[in-house]
Amino acid sequence: MRMRSLSTLSASPVLRGAIPQMALDSSVLNEVSTSLAFADTAGTLAGQFFQYSLLPYVGFLYFLNYPANKTPKVANFGFQFLLLFVLSTVFTGIVTKSVYSSSLANVDWLHGAAEALLTCSNLYVGFGFRAAIAGEKEPEGVWSWRSPALALFAAVAAATAVGPTLGLGAHDAFLFGVGALPPDLLANAPLAAEPVNALSVPTWAIHFSSVFEWLFAMGMVWQFASVTGNEKWKGLTWGMLPLHASGIAACTYHFFYNAPEVSFLVAVQAGLTLLGNTTVCLAALRIALSNGWQPKELLPSMLRGEEADGPAASEAEDDSAVGLTPRPEAVPSLPFISAELILLTAISAIGLKYGELLIPLPFEPNAIVAAGLVVAIPAVVSNRFMKLPAADGA
Repeated sequence: MRMRSLSTLSASPVLRGAIPQMALDSSVLNEVSTSLAFADTAGTLAGQFFQYSLLPYVGFLYFLNYPANKTPKVANFGFQFLLLFVLSTVFTGIVTKSVYSSSLANVDWLHGAAEALLTCSNLYVGFGFRAAIAGEKEPEGVWSWRSPALALFAAVAAATAVGPTLGLGAHDAFLFGVGALPPDLLANAPLAAEPVNALSVPTWAIHFSSVFEWLFAMGMVWQFASVTGNEKWKGLTWGMLPLHASGIAACTYHFFYNAPEVSFLVAVQAGLTLLGNTTVCLAALRIALSNGWQPKELLPSMLRGEEADGPAASEAEDDSAVGLTPRPEAVPSLPFISAELILLTAISAIGLKYGELLIPLPFEPNAIVAAGLVVAIPAVVSNRFMKLPAADGA
């Protein structure tokens, strides 16, 4: 999973206006930094990385939203919704420290709840691009298709507020641990004793889901280049790679049960988040420039001698699918990819949850192995995209 791009001068009326305050309030940024690192990182290198990563992400949203880019509305909202994931880690982090005197990574029900918003963000991004490539009509209405995501955010906020008063403990499982194997089934298995801070099956599922969805989104962005006839979109896929590596760093940290011996992964994750937010910002800038964006557009409309909301801009936003060349044969069907993501997530979550209890490695944290995983897995992904034939446009 991709943590965090954290990880806007965007078109969303919900998010617009909140960003300047978030960007300027250093206390909020420090809290974001601490929470996202899943440790007490305020004032540390990791905390600074997470804090600095917000600005390039806002820039990314601004450039991506340039009307001539024809970014699918659903995908655009998914990228914007990530800011609510960031916000959720602020209040879940506050509750974690004030109520449980712990880090978010060790409070499973809060950890899983916050990460669910990241999964939601990735779903909108991946499926938004898939629908555009397939030539499917974009949803109508302002709130109809946004409502599930906003309802999820409201549910996470409410659960965070009332959870401690309902008696939820620091190590209670997210979603009550649904999907866990029956204890009787494991009674005679040669399993090691699991640490109290081990991730539950639902929380592992959320993490794996985020990873798979982000990879799916990277592939869809790559395919979108052929739909738009603009190869610059492939650069966004490459820009998303460090954020994938950031998610792998987080999962590796959890694989070793957040052991102090591999705590350097927190700083690595934060650094990759900063790098990734910067690379997607630059990629979005290249796309916008290729579509006619000019630096003067950063100036207020009155200084440019233009009306703030001219008809042309409105029409461009409403007709985001105009000028695209759909390639439905290049993308999987909605039922197929949905079933595949669900199956991969379930198998991976249950397999890792119990499989790592059969081997000594997770209980013997090794910095070299941990670093190797963070390098090797994204390298395999990178190699996959490098080998895609140019003729496919994908």
